[in-house]
Amino acid sequence: MKHPKHFAPEAYSDTTLRSVHWREEIDTVRRLFREYREWLADHVDAVPPPSATPVGLAQFDQVIRELPGAYGPPRGDVILAFKDGEIVACGALREWEPKVGEIKRIHVRADHRGPGFGPRLTQALLDRACELGFERVRVDTLPSMTAAIQFYQEMGFRPIPAYWPHPVAGALFFEWMSGNSRTPKPGAKGTKPAHPKG
Repeated sequence: MKHPKHFAPEAYSDTTLRSVHWREEIDTVRRLFREYREWLADHVDAVPPPSATPVGLAQFDQVIRELPGAYGPPRGDVILAFKDGEIVACGALREWEPKVGEIKRIHVRADHRGPGFGPRLTQALLDRACELGFERVRVDTLPSMTAAIQFYQEMGFRPIPAYWPHPVAGALFFEWMSGNSRTPKPGAKGTKPAHPKG
């Protein structure tokens, strides 16, 4: 398989990824989602109209209160990334409609950001989506998130019309389809999220 230029399989080889253990880690997911909310608030404040910001953040607050909600089993999941036993990133997956999943809440802590890690986490979410039987996976992002937009497109996501009334003007929407040659099949060597020792 030909990887996107920003996705080097050997990058972050000291980082492992696995599905969340909801019973023990729900508070951890809440903490990561709150960190992402703070980061998101800083970014959407710069995107007009400002009046849309409280609406979107209020929706996010509700998601945090209701966890695991749509991100729980049987049709959702959260992938956690670990380095040296510490959680450094997360990404969430939920069912949007039958056979269609949606990636949300990709958050990488500031000390672990760099080329290659966003695609690796997204790849783990796509692998999980295939395991759950999703044939298509959608994602939305803000126009200011240029790195994310670039690697989504390099991973085979295609621009699509808005599939929900995003509260931030100018939000962008993408969709990935299973069987895309740029993305390995679930269970392919080196693509399945690994479990940290212990």
